[in-house]
Amino acid sequence: RYLPAWLPGAKFVRMADSIRKTATAFCDTPCTFVKQRLAQSDYRPSFLSNSLRNQEGLSEADESVLKWSAAAIYAGGADTTVSTLATFFLAMTLYPEVQAKARAEIQSVLGSDRLPGFQDRDNLPYINAIVKETLRWHATVPVITHKSIAPDVCEGYDIPEGSWVMANVWAMNHDPKTYVDPFSFKPERFLGCEGRAPEPDPHTFGFGRRICPGRNLARANVYLTVAQSLAAFQISKPRKNGTESDFRPEFQAGFVSSPAPYEIDIRVRSPAYENLIRTVETEYPWEQSHSKEIKSLAS
Repeated sequence: RYLPAWLPGAKFVRMADSIRKTATAFCDTPCTFVKQRLAQSDYRPSFLSNSLRNQEGLSEADESVLKWSAAAIYAGGADTTVSTLATFFLAMTLYPEVQAKARAEIQSVLGSDRLPGFQDRDNLPYINAIVKETLRWHATVPVITHKSIAPDVCEGYDIPEGSWVMANVWAMNHDPKTYVDPFSFKPERFLGCEGRAPEPDPHTFGFGRRICPGRNLARANVYLTVAQSLAAFQISKPRKNGTESDFRPEFQAGFVSSPAPYEIDIRVRSPAYENLIRTVETEYPWEQSHSKEIKSLAS
């Protein structure tokens, strides 16, 4: 904390300063953009715009809480959701039999006249099991960090106040005492199979009072993407020179862990499903983001 950045061996000080500046810009720049739009009465409803609107005389401390909360909401759901979906598509290329079972369930419940929606969720148990297995097979945040607010004892270990406690979610989700054949992608484990009771839901979102507050939204988003993707697309390994390519799944290290880049072949299953996809695109058209404007504020 008190070491000068120029001191030999103090590279970590310079790195920490760089991270601090990046984190501050990540928080301050979007807030500045929203405040400008509010002043111009040209804004879209959002957590931050709704919180700042009609809040004249807001203290600096309260504004800081709001903007950091907005940043946390975005950061908590952006990369994590993308990483989870990348894991799902990777699993589908490696386990085509799971696709076949899922598609059979969708066909038996819905037919092929429409795409699955939230109203079908309770009637698609295997799809829900795929969502759980995706979250278990590779946890997007493999280690969750907490800090003790009071002294505690856990199984004979003293935990002083202020200790960093690292919950190894990856290890929990791959414990063979809890999950049979934990490194295989088996959604049926959550439905009960081979005479065994259903295995417990994974701890991917954490636990206790600090469990992820956005877990229900995350599960809903992943469910909808999984269900509609399996209904409309055939997902497979790419073919080169007429031969299906083979690869081993690899994952990148980091606070948010994603699959390493991989190739995939995704094709619409039929013209009818292509029309359904076009219909969704018509109902929910692509929107232009404000990324360029926000980037200009940061420069």
